[in-house]
Amino acid sequence: MASDMGPRLLERAHALVPALRERASETEALRRIPYETMRDLHDAELLKAVQPERHGGFEVGLDDALRITAALGRGCGATAWVYGVLSDHQITLGMYSAEAQEDVWGETPAAVACSGLAFGGEASLAIGGYRVSGRWSFSSGSDHSAWVFVHSNAPTESEEPSRRTAYYLVPRDEFEIVDTWHVVGLSGTGSKDIVINDVFVPEHRRLFVDDANEGRAPGTRVNPGPLYRMPRMATSPFLLTAPTIGLTEALLDLFLESIRTKASRGVKLAELGTIQMRVAEAAAEADAARLLLERDCTETMSIMRRGDTLTLEQRARNRRDMAYASTLCIRAADRLFTATGGTGLYDGNEMRRQFHDIRAIGAHFVNSWDVAGTTFTKVTLGLEPGPGPL
Repeated sequence: MASDMGPRLLERAHALVPALRERASETEALRRIPYETMRDLHDAELLKAVQPERHGGFEVGLDDALRITAALGRGCGATAWVYGVLSDHQITLGMYSAEAQEDVWGETPAAVACSGLAFGGEASLAIGGYRVSGRWSFSSGSDHSAWVFVHSNAPTESEEPSRRTAYYLVPRDEFEIVDTWHVVGLSGTGSKDIVINDVFVPEHRRLFVDDANEGRAPGTRVNPGPLYRMPRMATSPFLLTAPTIGLTEALLDLFLESIRTKASRGVKLAELGTIQMRVAEAAAEADAARLLLERDCTETMSIMRRGDTLTLEQRARNRRDMAYASTLCIRAADRLFTATGGTGLYDGNEMRRQFHDIRAIGAHFVNSWDVAGTTFTKVTLGLEPGPGPL
């Protein structure tokens, strides 16, 4: 099924681009994804792309999911970002215990989850589970999510402090959304704060982070497919870089459209060698970023389908390439946007929105070149990679 559905879902994603582009200004003004857009994503079955087959999903490859996410970015960066985040979370939910998956999808197969992935809050032991409290920021797509999983400590009975951490899964009626999302880029993602106040989380809704990052999560017992055996931090965050590909390609298209007939003080911009070089370099950077990510995702899926595991070096390369692809897209966006002149500064200018969205995606931890680049080199030299999971 997955081999057939990947290309079909990609076609559906491309078909949505005109509507997403038409709604992009509204999305930015709302500071969340419009309900019409979420309905379109559900109707096109795009949110089932990486959902486990046993709960009605298609389990397409990570490479297919990457292309789908990038395609949506050609219409609206915020929509592509939320789609990439929610898809990453569908994979993560598939790593939870069978009982937890049944809680989420048993009666509502279309349910999606937001997250609070930055470590925070406090979890304490309780009979049969944990009590969780805290506040987590940057929860993209929270307005449309029936569940959230948040990252906190993993207490034990032992007096020795545990170095393990966990994701705690909480239903919508047990967390509060606080609207803090007033930002420059990715305004339409609704990445608001999540507050949980002394909520009981049963043990089956706890997922150890190291289990997810080592491909040994409990969900693999019922979801044996490659998506749920992947080392999480070195694989599914490709979907958080993917929107920059579509955004950069769309920005390039708009820039070309704008300069074909535009003149400045009597000089046709299309005839300026400096402008021509900007286009050539930006186009090469966008192509290089796409090819890099597609190669990594295709190779990752091939390794996982063979039943093998990613080496530490392969994980470090994946993380490197996520960040470097984002860096290439930022360079391309900077190169083009600085040549738009004063017209690019106005509210409502599509290129302005794309530029800020690309920059905002680049600010995410998984796309930090400083972190990923140094981690890759440490691993290559046989040094300890340092803090942060691979």
